[in-house]
Amino acid sequence: MKTLSRLFTATLVCIFACVLSFNFLVNKAFASGNFSMTCDDIHVGGSFLSAMCEKADGYTMKETEIDLDDYIGNLDGELSWGDHLFSLTCYDIYTDTDILSANCLDREGYIVPTELDLDDHIANIDGNLRFE
Repeated sequence: MKTLSRLFTATLVCIFACVLSFNFLVNKAFASGNFSMTCDDIHVGGSFLSAMCEKADGYTMKETEIDLDDYIGNLDGELSWGDHLFSLTCYDIYTDTDILSANCLDREGYIVPTELDLDDHIANIDGNLRFE
């Protein structure tokens, strides 16, 4: 009887560990970018990305925005993550769902068309746009 009880306990512990591991992986997957999968009416005005995003309950939508100038810069005419204030040297800024497009000045003063995939680092966390 003790052997059966130990086997049952070990099985429960194993199942619990698997469920806990799966939850960790799923939460990380949903938290890593890909905001466009759960947001609608995505648009940019200046440096602000705005959208209607789904909350964690799966049906409530929330209006939200994030200032991309805090996370995106202009690196010699190319939009790049990890820098700041791209909107000071980029023009005709627009978005097509998850792709941010702009014409940016390079070091020589030429205007260069450039794009950046916002899904790489912008996430929807319970209806709020966040950088990750």
